[in-house]
Amino acid sequence: MAAGAPWRIAAALAVVVLAGLAAWAEPVHDLAAHVAHGRMSDIGLYQAVARQVGQGADYYASAIHLQRANLFPLHPFVTVRLPTLAWLVGLVGFGGALALAGALIAANAVIWFGALPFARPAERIGMVALLLLGSIMVPRAVYLHEWWAGQLLTGALGLFLRDRPRPAIALAIAALFLRELSALFVLASLPFLARERRRPELLAIVVALAAFGLALLLHRARVAALVLPTDLFSPGWLGLRGPAGPSADLQGMVLFGLVPEPMGSLLVFAPLLGWAEVAARRSALPLVWFGGFLAALALLARPDNGYWVRMILPAYMAGLALAPRALLALAPLRRPSARGGGTAGSPAARG
Repeated sequence: MAAGAPWRIAAALAVVVLAGLAAWAEPVHDLAAHVAHGRMSDIGLYQAVARQVGQGADYYASAIHLQRANLFPLHPFVTVRLPTLAWLVGLVGFGGALALAGALIAANAVIWFGALPFARPAERIGMVALLLLGSIMVPRAVYLHEWWAGQLLTGALGLFLRDRPRPAIALAIAALFLRELSALFVLASLPFLARERRRPELLAIVVALAAFGLALLLHRARVAALVLPTDLFSPGWLGLRGPAGPSADLQGMVLFGLVPEPMGSLLVFAPLLGWAEVAARRSALPLVWFGGFLAALALLARPDNGYWVRMILPAYMAGLALAPRALLALAPLRRPSARGGGTAGSPAARG
């Protein structure tokens, strides 16, 4: 383990405890309370749009008509999703989308089983099991942009850890064209690629971001041509929910919600301990990505934006398998230095 790593784990543990206690003390109300009575759900909207696109309808005409009819906001233009997923599902159909989703889940399991060479066999099996748990989906989730983006970014992160940056970048860019929030992951990867002087990969990202910017401008123009001044405006994205926000989002998406409080609120942040361990041994990219996105959820997401947390699933869950190892790494902090404990060469430090 890198020098000073126990102190990093201790800092991560403090963040986990403080965030968990804050989330428990100030819970967020049930997300269902924030859905207008009788309005089509988000997944229902995306399903209806994909069905019409599959029947030959224009994406923008269908999406904007359905959003207007079901009282969804149409201002600003980003409230209308990019057409990528609707085109894909419209092309391959519901069954084809399910098959692609299953293949992506299986590929991520293979990628992650060998992503961390220092992990013990039991930890690798635990990580894959947690990935599968975090991938749990109802069939209609194939219409959810964040589910696909999260799976693609999970694969990208695993490939980065396996020192395969080029296919990792390809997956991250694919996620970007499905959900623009993926830009946060792409930007987070830039300092790590720059530090390793990966010039071709950095150039590829710059070109891809330029292409995405152009696509976003074209998307804005298509939306602006059909939206009316009287259409609804989004209430904005400054939820200021604090740690209770991402805690509620995670408990609503995975089985953390079955754990009694306050352990449930603590457990949702426990994977950060595992990612602090990975930061000490392999790369800080996962910790930067997950920690940064959880902070964004705490600050920006509204109560009805809970599905955003799918962007870090299922990869975030895998850190829980390494949390026990991270806690054991705190042992050198409890040993008096006079006895020789806690040195870089000690068995406890090597972990």
